[in-house]
Order: sequence, then structure tokens, then C-alpha cells
Amino acid sequence: MNPVMETLLGMKAFNDRFIAQDLLQDNRLRMNMLADCLNLAGNGKLCDELLLHLTYSVQLEERLLKLCLEKGWVIADASEQWKEDIKWARKARQMIKP
Repeated sequence: MNPVMETLLGMKAFNDRFIAQDLLQDNRLRMNMLADCLNLAGNGKLCDELLLHLTYSVQLEERLLKLCLEKGWVIADASEQWKEDIKWARKARQMIKP
């Protein structure tokens, strides 16, 4: 789609939002796996490397959350975020109805 149409339809913001939230979800999964590996690792050098990667993931999480909060893609209040998620789910459902 051409950039002007994306802007007019709000698709660019939707795409940016989707990408940021997908990155957040993937990064959280990565942090969980790194933490599991860190618990199982016995080698000191391996633990240091895993801890470094975990630190980078935590920093990425912080930057992504800050961006999402600034853009209004994520709401700090969990109950408000839930309402927003339900609204988007209903919109998505309507888009795929035959």
C-alpha cells in the first residue's frame, strides 16, 4: 500500500504498534528462556554470557515499553489496557467476518 494511504487509513500506526507489541512478546519469551538457561548452566563463563544477554533483553524491554507508553499503544493501568485489548479484538473479529 502506498505511504499516503497508510497514513490516511491509520495503517502505519497500526503496523508500528503491532511490530512493537510483537517485539515485546518475543523479548519476554527470550528473557524467560535465558533465565531458565541461567538456572541450568554450571559453567561460569556460560553464566556470564547468559547474564549479559539477559541484561540486553531487560534493556530492550525497558526501551520498548517506554516507546509503547509514549505512543499510547500500551496503557499503564491494567484494567484500561484490558478494555483497549478487547476493543481491538472486536475490531479484528469484524474485519474477518464474511
